[in-house]
Amino acid sequence: MSKIKSIYDKLKPELKDHLKSSARDYDSAKRLKYVLMSKIIWQELTVSELSDLITYTNLSSYKMSPYDFMYGENLIDRS
Repeated sequence: MSKIKSIYDKLKPELKDHLKSSARDYDSAKRLKYVLMSKIIWQELTVSELSDLITYTNLSSYKMSPYDFMYGENLIDRS
């Protein structure tokens, strides 16, 4: 039986690396990491948590599509 993957588990590797790096420097990034580990469905994220994810992974929100915001389209692996 396979383990259910959290949002953190599904994050693209480069985003996960940025978040790990930020978590070493910022307590709020560390909290976000644990929040992502506790949720399995993208839609469970709050606007504030998504904003923090954008901040701590060095994403540019103006380059993101509506699908990225709503479904994590280019942020998480679907496999």
